[in-house]
Amino acid sequence: MKIKQRISFYRCWLRIKIGALLQITLSYILVRWLFRGGRLQINNSTGEALQPPFLVLGNHTSNIDPALVQFILAPQPCYFLTTNFYFRHPLWGKLLRLAGAIPKVQFLPDLRAAHRALALLNQDKIVGIFPEGRRSIDGSCGDIPYSIARFIQKANVPVLTVKTQGGYFVWPRWSSSWHPGQVEVTINQLLTGQEAATLPLEQLHAKVREALSYNDYDWNRQAGHDYSHHRAAERLDLILHQCPRCLRERSMNSQQNRLYCQACGNAAVLDRYGFLQPADAQCITFATPVQWSAWQRQQMLSFLKNKNFRLRLPVKEIRVADPLYGPYRRCGNSGQVNLYQEGLYFHGKIDGQMKDLFFPIERLPTVSTEFNYDFEVCDTHNAWWIFLEERQQTIRLENAIALLHQVRSSR
Repeated sequence: MKIKQRISFYRCWLRIKIGALLQITLSYILVRWLFRGGRLQINNSTGEALQPPFLVLGNHTSNIDPALVQFILAPQPCYFLTTNFYFRHPLWGKLLRLAGAIPKVQFLPDLRAAHRALALLNQDKIVGIFPEGRRSIDGSCGDIPYSIARFIQKANVPVLTVKTQGGYFVWPRWSSSWHPGQVEVTINQLLTGQEAATLPLEQLHAKVREALSYNDYDWNRQAGHDYSHHRAAERLDLILHQCPRCLRERSMNSQQNRLYCQACGNAAVLDRYGFLQPADAQCITFATPVQWSAWQRQQMLSFLKNKNFRLRLPVKEIRVADPLYGPYRRCGNSGQVNLYQEGLYFHGKIDGQMKDLFFPIERLPTVSTEFNYDFEVCDTHNAWWIFLEERQQTIRLENAIALLHQVRSSR
C-alpha cells in the first residue's frame, strides 16, 4: 500500500512540475515571438525578487496578459484564476489543468476557487488574479469587485501588481488577429503581508483600483506609439454597434481600417495610433472606443428608464452543462431571451419540452461573452450557453444587464 501511495505521490509531483515547466516555456516562447524587435518594455520597481507565497494582481487588456505575467515571474510558476468556461474545451481544459490553473465561475461567488487559491498560497505558491474578471471591452479598466479586498485580507500574503499598457492595441478582445506594437509593463509591490491582513477593506479595495486603473487611449496620447495594421478595425463593430449620426442600432460594420454605418454611410477610420478619425467632414464619430462605448451605455440607460421596457432577442441554439464541471451539450435550437427590470428570462424548447429559465438581476452583474453571437450565464443548477440570431445583440444585452444591476445594487 505504501508503494502505491509513493507512486501516486511522485506521479502527482511530476505532473505539477511538467505543467509548470510547460507553462513557463510556452509563455517565454510566445512573449519573445510576439514582441520581437524590442516592442516590450518592462519596468520593475520591486527591487530584489519577492519569494513566494504572494498574490499577483494584473489589469486585463488582452489575451497576452497571463503569458506576460508568467514571463516576468519565471522561473517561478504562477497559478491563475481562470474562467471555468475554458476548462470545458477538450484541449484548453487539459492544458489549463496541467498548468495548475484554478477554475472560477465568472462574475459569481465561487468558494471552490477561493479555497483552491488559498491552499496554493499556504503551500508557498504564487497565485495570479485579474480582478476585472475579463479582458477589457473598450481599452479602459472594468469594474473591480469588492470581493478582491476580502480575498487579499484572507490570504494574508504580500501583493504585487502587474500593470500592462498598450495591450489593448495589440490584441483587443474583439479582434481575431494580433496587431504588432509597443507594450509597457510595470511591476510594483502594492502591499506587504502585514498590510494585506490589517488594512481596512475599503482601503484595500481603493488601493487595488488605483494601482490597476488604466485607459490605453489616454496613455497613448502621451506615448505616441504606432499600431498600424491593415485590418486594425475589423470586428470593432462587435462592440461599437450604434451610429452616432443617425442613431441606428446594430447598423455599424467594419472592413480593414474603417468602421461605417450601413444605414447612413457615416464612417470612421482607425489611424496609426489607434484613434478613430472621421472619414470626411460630414462624418460624426468618437475618438476612442472608450468614449463610444460610454455613449452607447447612456443611450441604453435612457431606454431602460422606461419601466415598461422589454428587450426581446431570438435564440438559435442553447447548450447546458454542470455549473462546475464537464463539457456543454446541445439541448435546444430555438427560443427567445427577454430582459426586464427584474431579470433575464429564456423561453423555448429544452430537451424537447417547452421550459422557462429565470436569472434575477441581483445575481447577474453581467454575462460572460466574447461579444459574438453567444454568451454564458449560470443559475444554481446549470451553466447555460446561449446563441443569439444577431451577433450585435450581445453587446446590447451585456450593456443592459450591467446597467440594470448597477441601478439595483445602488438602491
